[in-house]
Amino acid sequence: MDYAVLTGDIVGSSDLPPALIETGLAALECVAEAVPKAVWISRHRGDGWQMACEAALLDLRLALLVRASLRAVDPMLDTRIAMARGAGVIPENGDLNAAQGAGFVASGRLLDAITGAELHHAAGGAWSAAVRLADALSKSWTQKQAETLREMLALPAPSQQATAEALGKSRQAVAQALQGAGFGPISEALAQWEAA
Repeated sequence: MDYAVLTGDIVGSSDLPPALIETGLAALECVAEAVPKAVWISRHRGDGWQMACEAALLDLRLALLVRASLRAVDPMLDTRIAMARGAGVIPENGDLNAAQGAGFVASGRLLDAITGAELHHAAGGAWSAAVRLADALSKSWTQKQAETLREMLALPAPSQQATAEALGKSRQAVAQALQGAGFGPISEALAQWEAA
């Protein structure tokens, strides 16, 4: 089976309180609940993590959900993310540390080449260009924008009213956060990405 594989670690973790790192990594568990496909998440090396999804075309959405989830916890939290698609075998116990296959190898190797809090895709070409643009746009998200996007990037996409109710905010506040975060173009880009 082909998987979306995302490998990352918290950037600057040695300068962050351990409790904040733990809270951030725990927030990644919620990403798995945001999409209607099987998602596996494993931690490694203290501040590292890996995620695999049975729907390979959800890789960019998952990366943006990861960034939004971390920023929603604390704007100091960020991660580098290496994305790849490819065949793989996940053990029955779901431990990605023991997973094998081209997608896992490509994601791991790409992570070694990333130096900062950036999103990259191993596919190259237009895929990588789109990911770099999404990275640049998502780096400017405020904590309030990230909280809103964490809800709106879920599948199926909730309405703005449902998001407002879930966050205890007005629909106008949600609309402002989405506009400031560039959600319109992001949503359109994700629809095209996931239809490819």
